[in-house]
Formats: sequence, structure tokens, C-alpha cells
Amino acid sequence: MASSVNILGPVLLLLFPLWGQLMHGQNLSRKQFMKQHHLRPSLEFNQYKCDVLMREIEGLKEKNSHIFLYIAWHQIANICFKTWRERYRNMYVWAHQPFKILSCKRKNFNYSYTEKRSYSHIEFHCSVKGYVDSIEDMRVLEYIDT
Repeated sequence: MASSVNILGPVLLLLFPLWGQLMHGQNLSRKQFMKQHHLRPSLEFNQYKCDVLMREIEGLKEKNSHIFLYIAWHQIANICFKTWRERYRNMYVWAHQPFKILSCKRKNFNYSYTEKRSYSHIEFHCSVKGYVDSIEDMRVLEYIDT
């Protein structure tokens, strides 16, 4: 019985930050950011097309340009972690690793888009609640040919 308590304590300690994410994960700007910028790795990167994405995602139809991130959701969720207990709040943070990026830009005045794919470093804004809510800057490392 004592050994199960000894094991359960550290496990609960490790799960505590995840509980906080679940409880505070209802942040509207965080959900909106993920809906509008995150591309799931369930499809190949080159299968995502700007013309389709910009038409199908709510709130993007009237935008002239937009950036999509192709990465697992938990890598975006962990960007605002300062330590396992503390988050960056209302700060700008550069991600440590480059991401695959799909940049969409409207052609002239019609609703078709040019695509640029790249590996880029991204600077994110961490909201007051400590979650990514916007992309602030981008440094292209290398363009990806499709």
C-alpha cells in the first residue's frame, strides 16, 4: 500500500500542469488561434492548399494573406511554458525549433492564392493567460519546393 502512494505522488505531480492546461484551455483566443493557424500532421504537408483552406476556415475569407503552421498541437501549446510550473504571460517568445509554414497570399483581386512553403522560425505572442494567441514575426530559413 505504501509503495502505491510513493508512486502515485510523483505521477500526480507530473500530471498537475496538464490539468491546468485542461482547465484554462477554454481560452477563446487560444482556440481561435489553433482553428485558424494549425494544420494537422494527419495529412501530408503538400496536400494542404491555400485556395481550399482560405475558403473553408471561418474568418479567413476576406483576408489578403495568412500563415498556417504544420506541427503537432502540443508543440504549439508548450511554447509559452517558461518552466513546468510557470508560463510566459503577455510576452513575445521565439520558438526554439523551426516549423513547416504554409504562407498564403491573395492574387490580385480574385479569390485564388499563391502558396509559399518554408521552414521558418516563428515569434509568438503569449496571452495574459499564458497561451499562444498570435504570430508576431517569422524568419524564413529555407523554402520548400513542392
